[in-house]
Amino acid sequence: MKYSLSGLWQLSPLSDLSIPQDDICFPAALSSVLPETLSESDIIAQEWHLMHDIEVDDVLLGYAAIDLIISGIEYHAEVRLNGVALFDCDSSSICYRKDIRPMLKPGRNRFEILFLEPDDDWLIDASEALSPVCYLGKNQQEKIDSRMGIWQEPYLQCMRHARLTRLATEQIWHHGGGCELLVHLHFDILKPGLLSASVKFDGMIYHIPLDVRTHCASALFQVEAPRYYDPQQPDENDLYLLTVELDGQTETCRIGLSNSLHVTHFPV
Repeated sequence: MKYSLSGLWQLSPLSDLSIPQDDICFPAALSSVLPETLSESDIIAQEWHLMHDIEVDDVLLGYAAIDLIISGIEYHAEVRLNGVALFDCDSSSICYRKDIRPMLKPGRNRFEILFLEPDDDWLIDASEALSPVCYLGKNQQEKIDSRMGIWQEPYLQCMRHARLTRLATEQIWHHGGGCELLVHLHFDILKPGLLSASVKFDGMIYHIPLDVRTHCASALFQVEAPRYYDPQQPDENDLYLLTVELDGQTETCRIGLSNSLHVTHFPV
């Protein structure tokens, strides 16, 4: 299940306290709710505090894992839950993810995002260096917007039985024409149960039962007359859409079929 954290967030200044507070929904630039007299350079030069509360009930606490997923932040920010530091958004990645289920409590829980001047010290203590914070390898994406803000919807990914960790594809080209696309799903088991995944590609869909004793499942697609994708002269019209669904999680990737792209990995 996906639990949106898109709004409302209370935006407060930390530098110039004469600037009035306001509420904002994301994705958006901070300037969308700030006085017009503030230029983008003025906003970037100051520090800001965002606060968002949610009510946590027994249904939400019944999930085996709940990942906080935040992306689309181009400036240094600290993320906290109930006053506890979770991670820094420090431009080391486009998307940040952490399991916050052990930190949630019944009733009101508060998320905070602080746009601050970066410190030399890492937000998390060295003793917590092995904490499972996942920095997704999508740095090849272009910057979304130069304005300070959050450009992707923040959300909680709630999982009962399994966490999808990675997708990988293999392409097998035939001399007589056509190819095969082998899709590998990698996952971690959180809680035993009857599980299946759906994999959709080029109008075909497979429903795959998962063996909880393993951490991988695969689906094979036959493509008789593929649209050939040239990495040297890329054309978005030659890309295919690959969609995977597992335990309430949905991941979509764009795939190019080319005999020079044998194996491709997609962190999730």
